[in-house]
Amino acid sequence: MPRMCLALLYSAMLAGCATLESGFGVTATTAARPRIEDAGPTATPPTFATAKPPNSAFVEERARQAYETGRWDVAEGYYLQWTRLQPNDAGPWFQLGNLYAEQGRLDAAERAYREALRRRDEARTLHNLGLVQVRLGVGALREAQQRLPPDDPARRETREFLQTLLEAAQ
Repeated sequence: MPRMCLALLYSAMLAGCATLESGFGVTATTAARPRIEDAGPTATPPTFATAKPPNSAFVEERARQAYETGRWDVAEGYYLQWTRLQPNDAGPWFQLGNLYAEQGRLDAAERAYREALRRRDEARTLHNLGLVQVRLGVGALREAQQRLPPDDPARRETREFLQTLLEAAQ
């Protein structure tokens, strides 16, 4: 009697699984599945094909598409995956730095550019790193100017230095 209850329970579970699978676009019927009684002790368990990991060219293309369409969170995920697929390549780190800089995530951009430079010393990466560092520096100087007391000589120096930087940038 307990075996019969277990068999009914397993059949109900399998029927439920078939229903779930058909809800996801897979048509499965309980008749197509082996019944519990049919699978004897000598039956071999089913084998499942393992999914191939995506290649780096595919991930790079997806990252580029997501970046160009402004889906930055998706692009970031693909760029991070690309860095894992190509750990010695500077390209993914450079692109990740560009993404972070575009978003205004300057600290993250600086780290990404430094990672790119560790892998390949390249002038354009150094250029972008410098731009990010200037933006960080200007931001820090502006904040310092706001925080310093009005009568502090450092406030005046900070203002003059910022003015000089901004004039030089024009």
